[in-house]
Amino acid sequence: MMIWSISFFTLFISLPNFKPIYEKLRMHFDQNAELDKIRFTISHLRLIKESLESGLVPCREDWEKIQQLPKPWGPLFSNALAELRNQGAPLMPSLERMIFSLDEERELMMEAKTKSSQAFGQVVLSVFLVPFFALILYFLLPGLDKNQGLFLSLVAISLLLELLAFFWMLLMMEDARYGKIQTSNRTWMLSSKLFFERMIADISCGHPPDLAWNHSVNFLRKQEAILLQKWGVQLWDPLPVRGTSQNQVEESIVQFGSEIRRSIQQSLVEGKGSIDRLESIYRNYLFDLKMKISRELQVLPNHCLKPLFLLVLPSVMLLLFGSLFISFGLGGL
Repeated sequence: MMIWSISFFTLFISLPNFKPIYEKLRMHFDQNAELDKIRFTISHLRLIKESLESGLVPCREDWEKIQQLPKPWGPLFSNALAELRNQGAPLMPSLERMIFSLDEERELMMEAKTKSSQAFGQVVLSVFLVPFFALILYFLLPGLDKNQGLFLSLVAISLLLELLAFFWMLLMMEDARYGKIQTSNRTWMLSSKLFFERMIADISCGHPPDLAWNHSVNFLRKQEAILLQKWGVQLWDPLPVRGTSQNQVEESIVQFGSEIRRSIQQSLVEGKGSIDRLESIYRNYLFDLKMKISRELQVLPNHCLKPLFLLVLPSVMLLLFGSLFISFGLGGL
């Protein structure tokens, strides 16, 4: 009785440590909801865009609805578009960039889900297979009813290995979706897009590009201090050296900031507009991110075989041969 009490007490006090696992499971099973939010955001932005293209002025409710779109896109897009409207700047380029960015994110989420669906389905099936297989062995093999405690312990170990394989695959899917960026730096991609939208909105309103950079840097300082340090706070600071990051996606994000600074510097020196150059850099940046992440997603099905061979197969073999040993080995004693 004392051992069971200590076991349940230890389990109770260790429950907060399982919160990261719960968060990852929730994020995985809420992917459809996230996709629906992105689709809804895209459809509403397209409604605004089509209304402007047809010469109609969207009603006040349509503009206010942008603020209610899912975070972080809704508040940012609403503020950027409101500032452009107040300054009388064109809205179409910003709307097209917003829609394009959301389309890219939606495609990457769907590709990650598709690439790992087969192996993920096998792991989920194996999780339910262990209790079913254990039940069959319990009724077919003699002697298991006499050693129920040992048999249930064997089933628990096998099920634990299955759950570890399940969680391992979730980690692999998440890593591939973000291009194997470190967990602490996975907000860089979104923050870089938000930074660009903020900066380009200021430039479209007639602000000089160097002032737009400073305003956007103040916005970024609150969220991504490490990324800002790699980019450089001041516009005329020395540019970072290529190849300083071990991850290719992180390197692309760092170089994106360098390209923006270099383009603004060149525009200021030449006295020319910078919007066209910046938009070209942004499109190339999104294409480069998509290619590198797609490369990780292409090899994801092969990587997902590791949990199957290293955890799922041994768990089934352990349950089978352990049950045979209990039945014919211990049962015959």
